[in-house]
Amino acid sequence: MSLPTEQEADMRVGALYCACPASLPRANVTDNRLTLAAGFGLAVLAQALVLTVLPEQSRLIAPTVARIGWPFALMLIGAALASFPAAMLVDSFGRRAAFGLGASLGAAGGALAAFAITKGNFFGLCLGAFWLGLAQGFALFYRHIAAQGSAQGSLTVLAGGAVAALLSPLVVALAGSPALTLMAASGLHIASLSLAVRMPHALGHAAAPSVANRLSRGFVLATIAGAFAWFVMSAGMLHGPLTLAVCAAGPAFIGGAMGWHLFSMYGPAAVASWLPGLFPPLPALGVGGVVMIAGASGVYAGASIAGVTLGLLAIGVGWGVMNVAALRLLHDSARPSRAALALHDLCLLGAAAAGALVF
Repeated sequence: MSLPTEQEADMRVGALYCACPASLPRANVTDNRLTLAAGFGLAVLAQALVLTVLPEQSRLIAPTVARIGWPFALMLIGAALASFPAAMLVDSFGRRAAFGLGASLGAAGGALAAFAITKGNFFGLCLGAFWLGLAQGFALFYRHIAAQGSAQGSLTVLAGGAVAALLSPLVVALAGSPALTLMAASGLHIASLSLAVRMPHALGHAAAPSVANRLSRGFVLATIAGAFAWFVMSAGMLHGPLTLAVCAAGPAFIGGAMGWHLFSMYGPAAVASWLPGLFPPLPALGVGGVVMIAGASGVYAGASIAGVTLGLLAIGVGWGVMNVAALRLLHDSARPSRAALALHDLCLLGAAAAGALVF
């Protein structure tokens, strides 16, 4: 196989070269929004299934009350730890390798968590949740990849999560048991893997953003606001299903409530992808924060099934509005570096893990 002249000039003894197809120009590979949205939607649906059963199953098999939040927290810690590997792998080894690795971890994690539930093995459930979190950390990078073409692309990808969340109650009902629900989540990650292998191997080289871009005021504000949103969302997402179970809500109702909660999280992105003028970044951050605090008050009050459900929906809407604003602050003016995006996601997911641990 002959190599281009410029490649031959760069070759030296001991150097490693990829036998994959040559990198494509950025313009040819950053606009496959539908594939990215579909992959993200499958990951969100898998997440919805896991969140439907994980809090209650953790409560049933946890050895002590203090450890009930461990599986959920480990899932978020796994997502946080995946931030930097996902960022480095996406352009260095290609989307196909990065997202394929994440989907594989999710498939294994879902199967292990299902097995752990059937055997009552709490630590197996913790490990499976951690692997599922690693997969989620990789999947979150779909939105950053879409934003390489335009900030609007990341909103389109988030909108895919809204569509997927609506299917959650149906899948939970068809599965019929917590273990089968987790196996369905594993199958969704396998479906995501089938999409990942259709993506380009790598991107063409692009100029690295300056330090000023990476540490801009918009980046700092988006990270702080996003961390707050993820902290409140995580605490409410763990506390809500447990409170509904205590209030004698059935599994089908809890599954439906979590599905609508996730739809409310990603629904604002679907609206913003069509009408971005409705979400000016700074006002959206303020409004979203107020709505989230009001929703968290309803969830923690635990006065009734209806109150908790409405609180979960309010938390989801506030989270969605704040994340739309944060994405626009991140990507509207300048494209941050991969390391900066990884740091951003690490802060968000670290805050989410903290919220799960102090719920």
